[in-house]
Amino acid sequence: MCLLLIAYQQHPQYPLLLLANRDEFYRRPAAPAHAWPDREITAGRDLQAGGTWLGIAPTGRVAAVTNIREPGVPEPERVLSRGEIPTQFLCGDQPPQEYAAALPGARYRGFNAILFDHRHNNVLACAGNRHAPFTFSAGVHGISNGAPDAPWPKVRLGCQRLACLLETLPDRLDAHNFVAPALTLLTDDTPAEANQLPDTGVGPAMEAALSPIFVRIRDGDPAGTDHGLPGGYGTRASTLVAVDRFGSVQLWEQTYIDGQASGSPRYFHHSAG
Repeated sequence: MCLLLIAYQQHPQYPLLLLANRDEFYRRPAAPAHAWPDREITAGRDLQAGGTWLGIAPTGRVAAVTNIREPGVPEPERVLSRGEIPTQFLCGDQPPQEYAAALPGARYRGFNAILFDHRHNNVLACAGNRHAPFTFSAGVHGISNGAPDAPWPKVRLGCQRLACLLETLPDRLDAHNFVAPALTLLTDDTPAEANQLPDTGVGPAMEAALSPIFVRIRDGDPAGTDHGLPGGYGTRASTLVAVDRFGSVQLWEQTYIDGQASGSPRYFHHSAG
């Protein structure tokens, strides 16, 4: 998952609205969002490592994880999959702050994870192993592959557009007033200006290729060829989550194949228990 846009305590009916893009190798096997047969969660599934990048639970829990771009950093000993972080949180009942504090950060490659639970006063926590765990303040926030709220172009632009969308949202969300404009926001593939790019150690060409909200690096593109991205790399899924003040959770997901939309958005709903 490479972009999370978060509206926290910004709507009178929805304490959490989440817009997310998952960027990954086109060839890495994954299942789209679905109700897992072995666990009481709804999420996409990484079929290589077994975890998820974003999911929801009927209890009003929401979790997502992004990796941190830090080329050259060695892999930890006995490394754990970052996809386990949201999966285990969704299946448990620890308050977000406690779960974040208990994570064995040294066993993972760099990550940020957001953890929300309606049952625990709608707390939204951020776990990570490049910063101390913290709880978000009310506002519009963004996380890509760096520090939370780092002013990367896609984060700044995404937060600005999410704030504008919030101004028009009524008390009931639907395909027209929320899903369509949110997915339009998440499919903006305009690259950032060169003088706005972060420097994460991958070089200017790759920084530019990764700078749009919607990433599309096709097989054979120079940026991908230079950085070992055979088969292409980019946004594989756009996911929207809305938790209302009663704890009901909705999730919409649009999947993409080789950078092109595949079918219509999938929809899931867990009513407050």
